[in-house]
Amino acid sequence: MLETLTTLLQPWSDLYAGSAWIPTAILAVHVLALFTGGGIAIAADRRVLLATPGTREAYQAAAEDLRTTHVIVIGALILMVLSGIAMATSDIGTFAVSRVFWAKMATFMLLIANGAYMRRTESRVLSAAADAGVVIDKTTQWPSPHLPWTVLKRSAAVSVASWLTVVLLGVVLSDI
Repeated sequence: MLETLTTLLQPWSDLYAGSAWIPTAILAVHVLALFTGGGIAIAADRRVLLATPGTREAYQAAAEDLRTTHVIVIGALILMVLSGIAMATSDIGTFAVSRVFWAKMATFMLLIANGAYMRRTESRVLSAAADAGVVIDKTTQWPSPHLPWTVLKRSAAVSVASWLTVVLLGVVLSDI
């Protein structure tokens, strides 16, 4: 099957290998998307991780901020996937059998799944913060363990670790 796929992708591989600017452009898009999306995501995750219990409005603002950054991060992820496919298919025989490549793909899938989970959780945080039935006074620490903010903080930690691991594995993969 790998031989068939390699044969099918040979014209692309030849074009990629024979060009000076195509590999450079694709790698530049990949790295810029990685640093843009990852940088914005890590900065937003950091704000979530450093947040301390406070008012409902503070959590609502933090969750809203996280939601707006996800628009940019999702766009960057799309560019990463497209440029990653272009690079991987340029030498499918090497990448298909690389354990580092598959470790990076597994980490990337964890990043995507965690991001989807975070998007759902941030909506729950916004709903909980907007809920008129939630009473907050000086003795009430918000969020309580039953509210989704704790879950969002755990997801933010997973996000940071995943982004850093994807970068690390990408650097290792560049030596293959």
